Amino acid sequence: MIGAFLNRRFLAFFIQIAFLASVLLIATSCSTAEQKEPIVFAELTWDSAAHQTRIASYIVENGYGYPAEQVVSTTVSQFPAFKSGSVDVSMEVWTTNAREAFAQGVEDGDIVAVSPTLQDNWQAWAVPQYVKDANPGLVSVHDIPKYKELFATPDSNGKARFVTCPPGWQCEIINSTKIAAYGLEEHVEILNPGTASGLYTDLLSAYENGRLWLGYATAPTKIVSQLDLYRLEEEPYTDECWETHQGCAYPIVDIQVVVAPSLQERAPEVVEFLSNWNMTGDEAVALEEWMSNNNETVEATAIWYLKNYQERWTSMVPPEIADKVNKALANES
Repeated sequence: MIGAFLNRRFLAFFIQIAFLASVLLIATSCSTAEQKEPIVFAELTWDSAAHQTRIASYIVENGYGYPAEQVVSTTVSQFPAFKSGSVDVSMEVWTTNAREAFAQGVEDGDIVAVSPTLQDNWQAWAVPQYVKDANPGLVSVHDIPKYKELFATPDSNGKARFVTCPPGWQCEIINSTKIAAYGLEEHVEILNPGTASGLYTDLLSAYENGRLWLGYATAPTKIVSQLDLYRLEEEPYTDECWETHQGCAYPIVDIQVVVAPSLQERAPEVVEFLSNWNMTGDEAVALEEWMSNNNETVEATAIWYLKNYQERWTSMVPPEIADKVNKALANES
């Protein structure tokens, strides 16, 4: 009798343990099924790209439920990263500057361009307008030899000091190619500013102190939007010129949001969102200004944009996704 009772107790205990184990197994499998693979963004080194990356990452993570990660990249290094599968999205690929790498990536099936962004852009060699006003004969890049002494500094070897792009920007290479194409090697000493901040600080400091300055400028950027610059004339852009010596004006760049083809399969809803993406130059400048004026981080600036440009970004996603993002924003200080 006692043995039978103990056997029944043991059987009941065993059934209870088995039931709990099955519940735990089901819960674990459900949790695993709900966990999504991270989406990795190329984190580029200039403000407009960093801002677009962080804004899109926030929407992807809080709206679509995918963990969003960022990997520091450059114009050049992002293409091998796509090929190796270590990057899924780049929010600002300057396809014209990196024409060969971009075309090769498309041909090899490593990347897919899904949406244009920052279409109101330009690049040029420039001087402050006050320099042009004081030297009316300085009109084009071909006039630099006549005026090189104006821009010479103690460390420029008697040549015109020319501030180029930071390392990792494709325009660093393009500017060197242009100098050779225009026969300016004996007249121009290239100064590399090291970083984007170094480039803009150098320009702003010269402008605020009325100093002479010659170098690369691009828009949309906060500093350039605030200053009156004169863009030196160059030969008109042609495809033939750009594919050979690049001794002509920078083109209006086709800037694209780019994804890995595999993302179209595992996260088609995210690719659809990115296909709707398009930031304007005014928005990019507003982001830079707010971050600078408030001495804030890129992450905080992304949240500011999402809170203050509701009409813009909510038009890019379904209402239910916008609701999820706004719930997350409500918890942000």
